[in-house]
Amino acid sequence: MAGGQAGHQVGSVDTRAPAGGVRWMIGAGLLLPVTFVMSMDRAAMTAAAPVIQKELEFSVTQMSVILTAFWWAYALFQVPGGLVTRRFGPRRTLAVAGLWWSVFTFITPYGVIFLGFVVIRALLGVGQAADWPASVFTLHRWFPRQEQSRGNSLLLCGLYLGNVIGTPLVVWIMTTFGWYQVFHVFAVLGAILAVLWWWLVRDEPRDHPHITPAEVAHIENGRPVEEISRKAALPWRAFFGSTQFWAIGAQYAFLLLIQGFFATWLPTYLVQERGLSLKEMGFLGALPWVAMLIGVFGTGALNDRWLRRWPGRIWLATAGYLVAAAFLVLGALTASVPLMMVFLCVSLGAVGTVQVQVWAACQDLGGEHSATVTGWTNLCGNLISAAGPLFTGILVGIGGNWLLALMILAVAGVLGAGCWFLVHPERPLRAASS
Repeated sequence: MAGGQAGHQVGSVDTRAPAGGVRWMIGAGLLLPVTFVMSMDRAAMTAAAPVIQKELEFSVTQMSVILTAFWWAYALFQVPGGLVTRRFGPRRTLAVAGLWWSVFTFITPYGVIFLGFVVIRALLGVGQAADWPASVFTLHRWFPRQEQSRGNSLLLCGLYLGNVIGTPLVVWIMTTFGWYQVFHVFAVLGAILAVLWWWLVRDEPRDHPHITPAEVAHIENGRPVEEISRKAALPWRAFFGSTQFWAIGAQYAFLLLIQGFFATWLPTYLVQERGLSLKEMGFLGALPWVAMLIGVFGTGALNDRWLRRWPGRIWLATAGYLVAAAFLVLGALTASVPLMMVFLCVSLGAVGTVQVQVWAACQDLGGEHSATVTGWTNLCGNLISAAGPLFTGILVGIGGNWLLALMILAVAGVLGAGCWFLVHPERPLRAASS
């Protein structure tokens, strides 16, 4: 027992000393705002799409291609983004990626023609693809295992906060200053944050000029010595030969299939199927995302304080999936609009519960290769996310109403829950391959 404890100590520092707060500055002060501005870049195009389509006389099909060009590029470059992060470190990767996507956000209004917009949006997706692997890898390096769920909740908060306040903020900028300025504002903010990231972040906690020895010890105490001292090589066959690797990707695809309904189709559903006005839809459509933020933060605290053992987390992810599926169906079946909104809030809140488990699992499965595992997981999820709106639209067309579509999405939730029984984060991929 003594030898095992010594293997996790860093020098002779007393890990019971006050830990300091540089890691929380990085998580809450940088990762959350960076992810928020990144999500704003996406919201800007979605909100401005009707104006752009009318002003430049694009067809509905052309506008659909422009909007989805980002998502296909974003999905396909997830794994390369993880590999780049692993090779050059999250500090350099995220700083360059932030400047990259800020440039292409800034020049978006100058696409002029259909092909110009498609190319710019695709290149924006390439740049943003590195953000999530680099961010999750940063959390892996900077947060001890017992705090990683709370760290992940900060990252997810930045992403989903955009769904709560993003559209109203974008619309206000657009109506006050013009739609061009929406892209200019968020591009400048993104560039500033990229510079701050380079200035304030280090790849390893021990290299940060303002961190205390106590905080270094607190962070590194939960990491194996080999992760701290060297970069381990892992053959690709260890990934693709692992059931866990495929399962973590598949479950995230099912998760984003459900989440995609809320992100893409919920406004249409509320107006067309439930007969709400645009004003009512604008208010009620944001409520499930508020519930998701509550689910993300609540689960992060719950994980770190009471569910530190992986069987508990796996069961929580499974329960989150089943609750999301069940309440999605209940929302579709009820005739009461207020009750429907309660059910939909519970459903998306449960999706937030699963989201926290996903990225903690990527960190534990991948270790020093968590950026690659994260890239793979995000690839699987965002390929479905890119195709999800079309899939749901086809289902609505086949059934003549929304019930069939939501029932099938609920089935996806059951399948996602099943995938979690194949995930064993207590057995990292490197250990499983050796």
